[in-house]
Amino acid sequence: MRIAIIDPDEQHADSIGAALSAGGHFCHFFRTPPLFFMRLKRETYDLLISSAGSRDMSGAEIVSRVRALVPHMPVILMSAKPGEADIVDCLRAGADDCVTKPVRCAELIARIDALTRRSAARPSVPERFGEYLFNVSELSVSFGGERVMLTPKEYRFAHLLFSNLARPISRGHILEIVWTRGSDIQSRTLDTHACRLRTKLKLRPEYGYRLTPLYAYGYQLDRVESAEEGPEQPARCSPSVMAPINEQFRETL
Repeated sequence: MRIAIIDPDEQHADSIGAALSAGGHFCHFFRTPPLFFMRLKRETYDLLISSAGSRDMSGAEIVSRVRALVPHMPVILMSAKPGEADIVDCLRAGADDCVTKPVRCAELIARIDALTRRSAARPSVPERFGEYLFNVSELSVSFGGERVMLTPKEYRFAHLLFSNLARPISRGHILEIVWTRGSDIQSRTLDTHACRLRTKLKLRPEYGYRLTPLYAYGYQLDRVESAEEGPEQPARCSPSVMAPINEQFRETL
């Protein structure tokens, strides 16, 4: 999971980040809400953990702005006051959960797990997105009477796209979730995988979906009406994209 953390206390933020990173999450730190919202214009995240208020913005304002920009992103607020009234205020402001500072990392991880269970099916159980059925145990996707086998990275990429249908996903987000690495992966590698998914899963308007590259940003998968495109021919990957990949790229599959 890609997690944004807003906390002016760097030592406190580092302790949270260390615990979450040990659990396989990717953490990105911001000292103030304005810095986070500036980055949110260019990046995407799965979860926000934020101090409940600062000189720049109150907890309610943080949640309200997140909901306006990314309605489905969960928000956990951290309250410096342990009183029940303060926690109630955070929840009434629209936060999905609230913890007191200093945060107990084991409790925070348990709350994140609970949020994940509420928002998604268990990963070991097949998940359905419209007519597409994802089966993680065999890395397959079934649709229209077909069953397509995917590589682990193709499966993670496809699942990320369908889980964020009609939402733009930044390249940084894709690279961390699919490759579990940063931006050192070549851009062509990501684009080649997107092209393969477009072909394997028939993500084209004539089949009801459109996978769109967003210039200098990332990708977005949308559900569309096939009639909208008329008789236009299916998009094809260019020969350069579909050219044989070198041995170094094979090692990333």
